[in-house]
Amino acid sequence: MRILFVCTGNTCRSPMAEGIAKSLLPDHEIASRGIMAQDGAPIAGHTRDLLEAHDHPVPKSATAFSQDDVDADLILAMTTSHVQHIQMLYGDTLNVVTLSEYVGETNEVSDPFGGSYVQYANTFEQLSTLIRQLQKKLDTELV
Repeated sequence: MRILFVCTGNTCRSPMAEGIAKSLLPDHEIASRGIMAQDGAPIAGHTRDLLEAHDHPVPKSATAFSQDDVDADLILAMTTSHVQHIQMLYGDTLNVVTLSEYVGETNEVSDPFGGSYVQYANTFEQLSTLIRQLQKKLDTELV
């Protein structure tokens, strides 16, 4: 299954999600994108530090969401506004939902951009929890 995580700039939340998911979901094709990303921009330093500290893969750089990404099996956005943006540009695609909603939670993933290490660590923990829930859901559904 091809799973795509999406945030705004693809420098904080979605690269964190990508790194965590690549560790927890090795049988799936995992990537991340940003709806406003600048291709090639470096990921945030705190994002890199947290992924490395937990021995997760570190994405190389930011990549912008494009038409080619719409065919992913599952597009998991960090917020409802990301879902709406993708649907506005590419149609009411059924495979686009927030990560939280997909696993039965209600809180969106907060953006630590420009914040302290502690804010990034909080986002990392939130994503780790959500992706473990995603892992359980996929294990149950794909059996």
